[in-house]
Amino acid sequence: MIDQKVTLIGTALAVVLVVVFGMFIPLVGGVIALIVAGIVVGYMANQNIKTGAVHGALIGLFTGIIYILVIYVISGFSQKIIGGLIIYSLGSIPVYILLGLGGGIIGSVMKARQQHVEEILKEDESEEEVSSEDDEESYKKS
Repeated sequence: MIDQKVTLIGTALAVVLVVVFGMFIPLVGGVIALIVAGIVVGYMANQNIKTGAVHGALIGLFTGIIYILVIYVISGFSQKIIGGLIIYSLGSIPVYILLGLGGGIIGSVMKARQQHVEEILKEDESEEEVSSEDDEESYKKS
C-alpha cells in the first residue's frame, strides 16, 4: 500500500535537497539528494523492503518530473528548448527513479535492522528480569 503522506513529504524533501545540493555540489549534488530523500522515505514507510523501494521510486519519478517542469518554466516556456527537455527527461527520469529506489531500499533495510535489534534487546531485558527474580528466590531459600 502506498502511503501518500510519506510520498509527498519525500518528494518535497527531494526537490529541496536537489536544489540545495545542486548549488553547493554541482555534479553529484542531485545524486546525493535523491539517495538521502530515498533513505528517509524508505525509513518512514517502514513496512518492508518492497514498500520502501516503491516509495523511493515514486519520489524519484515525481522529483524528475518536477525538475523538468522547473527547467521548462525557467526557460520561459520556449519551444526551442522543448526538444532538448524531452531527450533530457528520457535520460534523467529513469536515473532519478533508480536513485530513489536504491535509497528507499537502504532506508527500509535500516528500519528493519533497527526493529530487529530492538526486539533482541527486549528479549535480553526480559530474560534478565526473570533471572534476577530467580536469583533472589534462591538467595532467600539458602
